[in-house]
Amino acid sequence: MPADIKMDKKKAATTAIVYAACIVITLILLVVSIAAGSKDVSFFQIVKGLFTGDDLTVNTLIRVNMPRTLVAFFCGAALAVSGVLFQSVTRNKLADPAIIGVSSAGFMGGLIATVYLPASIVLSPLLAVIFGLSIFALVFWLSYAREVSSSRILALGAAVNAVLMVVILTIAVMQNFAATNVILSLVGSLAVPKQDVVIAAAALSIVGVFAAVLLAGKCNVLTLGDKVSSSLGLNVLQIKIILIVVAVFLAATAATNVGITAFLGLLAPLIARKIFGGNHYNLIPLSAVLGGLILLAADCFGRALGTPVTLPVGIIATVVGGIVFIMLLRRSYYYAD
Repeated sequence: MPADIKMDKKKAATTAIVYAACIVITLILLVVSIAAGSKDVSFFQIVKGLFTGDDLTVNTLIRVNMPRTLVAFFCGAALAVSGVLFQSVTRNKLADPAIIGVSSAGFMGGLIATVYLPASIVLSPLLAVIFGLSIFALVFWLSYAREVSSSRILALGAAVNAVLMVVILTIAVMQNFAATNVILSLVGSLAVPKQDVVIAAAALSIVGVFAAVLLAGKCNVLTLGDKVSSSLGLNVLQIKIILIVVAVFLAATAATNVGITAFLGLLAPLIARKIFGGNHYNLIPLSAVLGGLILLAADCFGRALGTPVTLPVGIIATVVGGIVFIMLLRRSYYYAD
């Protein structure tokens, strides 16, 4: 048997094992998420209740916890894929939507829609995307000096992000919002989302991730560099604009539900690259699954603590991602121009 056929079979087997493991972990976390925070229901009781449907306690937990479980998973997937796309555009694997200010801009857009505009399930994500695109365009323009530098994008994005945080807090103070509520929203307090919020989060995330998967081949070409990509017939500027729009769409809409969860767009792609390498055909879907699992696990952990208040999902995810980010910088593991 030729060596390349053996290699293809090995890759196929590895891919199957990885995704099978993800399915198993997702099912386990689903049960844990339903039971999290409740000391009266066991893991096996939840499993039995899911199949039989005749356990009143389990049904109540499902009704209460399932919406936040779905929002956490889909928004985590959106943030992870957004990170992959930003890393592809900037050719810097340290790029993250929260670091460059896109998540803060999206959150601010959603906040303004909630405070100053009529309540609408459409206006909030729409304004979040508009603000996200505007802020990234500003960061991109400020970082341009003869050519775009990814290190300047990260530095200027961090500065713009700090300014946006101040603006968000100012809006909150002017509207007499309780400080605790604002802080919880910023770091991802899921609470019990309404049905329309769950549907919107799931639908927007699925659309964005699907669009990213369709662009996976273009991302692979971009890794070769702008000059080589152009020589291969790729319209580099056009593709980068499309990738940026999709990335901002994913990050901004997720921020309206889970706040400014930093480093998730860095952590999930990092793990996916360790498993599958840089091929975006595998990198994007696996990052989506891992991002959803990481945020869901963080939510489960925060609710399991349960004393005296549920620890917001964003705090745990940001702390873990921040530690990884520091380690990467310390080891200079990834390149930056």
